[in-house]
Amino acid sequence: MKSLPLSIVETWVFLAQSQDHQLASAKFRAYQLIKQQFGSIELARLYIEQQKDKQIEVVVI
Repeated sequence: MKSLPLSIVETWVFLAQSQDHQLASAKFRAYQLIKQQFGSIELARLYIEQQKDKQIEVVVI
């Protein structure tokens, strides 16, 4: 997977978890992008943590 800008992934996660009904279409699109790039919101969060702290090594089993 190529490296994505941290701010974009953080925005996708924010939108995907938003409860604001006015953001419904953006929420849907953000969830699709997360699913496509990471598979789940949890893995997107791990990506964010890893990018913020380069000492963290994430291994998916």
